Amino acid sequence: MTAPLAARGSVPNPPLLEVSDLNLEFRTRDGAVRALEGVNLQIRKGEIVGLVGESGSGKSVLSYALLGISDRAARITGGEASFGGIDLLRAEPRVLAELRGREISMVFQSPRTALNPIRRVGRQIEDVLRRHALARGSDLSRGLREGAIQALREVAIPDPERRLNAYPFELSGGMCQRVMIALALACRPALLIADEPTTGLDVTTQAAVMDLITGLARERQMATLFITHDLALAADYCDRIVVMHAGQAVEDAVTESLFAAPRHPYTRRLISSTPGPAGSIAALAPVPGNLPDLRRTDLPACRFAERCERADERCRRIRPLLGESQMRGALHQVACWHPDPAPLQGRPE
Repeated sequence: MTAPLAARGSVPNPPLLEVSDLNLEFRTRDGAVRALEGVNLQIRKGEIVGLVGESGSGKSVLSYALLGISDRAARITGGEASFGGIDLLRAEPRVLAELRGREISMVFQSPRTALNPIRRVGRQIEDVLRRHALARGSDLSRGLREGAIQALREVAIPDPERRLNAYPFELSGGMCQRVMIALALACRPALLIADEPTTGLDVTTQAAVMDLITGLARERQMATLFITHDLALAADYCDRIVVMHAGQAVEDAVTESLFAAPRHPYTRRLISSTPGPAGSIAALAPVPGNLPDLRRTDLPACRFAERCERADERCRRIRPLLGESQMRGALHQVACWHPDPAPLQGRPE
């Protein structure tokens, strides 16, 4: 369990990353796919924020848009995204290239795909250090090597001097993920985006990887965006959680508040479909229906309306915005015309 935010109960520090009303669509032969609609997100220095939701809810699309690495078919149609005063959506390519890896880094879903299979892992870390000129001195090669060894040592890879010369195929999945984390953190970024960093790992390795990421985030006061569909992991490691459904952010709350009293019907359904040690498989309740086809021109204003038992005509015509309410002393925002204030019993473990 993570330590409580220092900002709770006090005036919070200003956001390092601030996304306002972000809209993005993909142009396809079958029409525009409206992948993000009116997304708002804030992350402060030292804060670990979980971004959760079903596959296809727009979590990874949002992160790629912030880094400027979206597919060529993607087009941002509105909104703003600011990082430390820099406009990410309108910055020149060279500015974004300088930010990526140095100030904002990303851990991708599949390390074996993200790592270069024919280049030694030490060389790949040295490439990052060389690109951002973090290794200096008369003997550049020695400085790059020492920097790469230190990066591997900081992610608890045993015998880093020997692992430096390994190829990705010679390492286990968990070790490859540690190399990916070393690559992402080599330049000590201010913001880390971890996109499903535990995919394909066993439970023990998952915990080790998450302990490593969050431990370094606390130590360095690094803002962290943790993208996952695993609510149990988010509950254990995140300070705050943002829930996404079909490209819309529907709930944003401090972790304890979200699981104690989820207000959006979709959030409640997600939690009800998450297995826990105290409950039985038979007690799990799936989220009804499927994500809507985002190519439709007649999408309801609230994209959960067609899956929600509380939906009425207003839900279909007018998009609810994230509103603020004070619950248990924590800021809790929900985008719903019919939010539920009643607390649930239990939470995923």
